[in-house]
Amino acid sequence: MTDASNAPSPGFLARAFTQKLPFWYALVISLIADLATKAWADATVRPIAPAKIEVIPGFLAWAWAENLGAAFSIFHGKANMLSFIAQAIIAGIVVFMYRATPDRRWFILGLGFAAGGAIGNLHDRVLLGHVRDFIFFDFDLPGHTWTVTLPFRDGPLRPIPQRWPIFNVADICIDIGVGLLMVITFFTKEKKPEGK
Repeated sequence: MTDASNAPSPGFLARAFTQKLPFWYALVISLIADLATKAWADATVRPIAPAKIEVIPGFLAWAWAENLGAAFSIFHGKANMLSFIAQAIIAGIVVFMYRATPDRRWFILGLGFAAGGAIGNLHDRVLLGHVRDFIFFDFDLPGHTWTVTLPFRDGPLRPIPQRWPIFNVADICIDIGVGLLMVITFFTKEKKPEGK
């Protein structure tokens, strides 16, 4: 009878691939969905810009946008810096995935969605110099006439945007991944060793 404590530890390929299949499934599905929908939008939505295609009138539409920044167009025009940041985040995600134990399936899945979305937007930023966005919530945000102060910045008050920024499937995948990670972090208690 073999002692489980003396069993050999899994090698690199097992720890990175075979034991972490939820990560790779989520990454590949996210990346294919993102690049396929961007290719569709490039062929269908971009040629009619700035016109939009109504999907659900007064709620959802397809509208073309080429984002030279990150979310909400922050760091506009700083493609090299954003590419470096994205690569560092993706590398960090891969390290977390590798170090996670195989039983943390939801954590690994969340990392996969976040990585797939990040790679999708990085692909656009490196090859095109901008990120292709096309999903548009076609209604005014509540409170868009209000202004808010940013505590970390001096200067005039900032207005709440009238519309939610145009986004893409990669952004949705990143949100799903981050949401899963937040739920797991805040609502999952670590098991305490027995006898303590």
